[in-house]
Amino acid sequence: MERYYAYLLLGALFLLALGLLLALIRAIRGPRIADRIMGVNLIGTISLACIAILAVYLKQSWLVDVSLIYAMLSFLTVVVLCQVHLASKGKEDDPDD
Repeated sequence: MERYYAYLLLGALFLLALGLLLALIRAIRGPRIADRIMGVNLIGTISLACIAILAVYLKQSWLVDVSLIYAMLSFLTVVVLCQVHLASKGKEDDPDD
């Protein structure tokens, strides 16, 4: 039974790696900046899930702490990217220039 559980976790990691690749393509290709920000957010979320699955697979509880810190950093990254996007959008619409 333990072996099947390991296969299930490895299968989930494989599918998440495929999703990570697709999210990376979305983040690079765009076409809009909102699509790229969503791609970066999705990369962070999938990476977080991969770290959490590795914590269960390797039976290492410290990886859960790493995933929590990574979640905070990923959230801050998306907030900063949104702020930069809104600031640049505001400069384009500024009639004083």
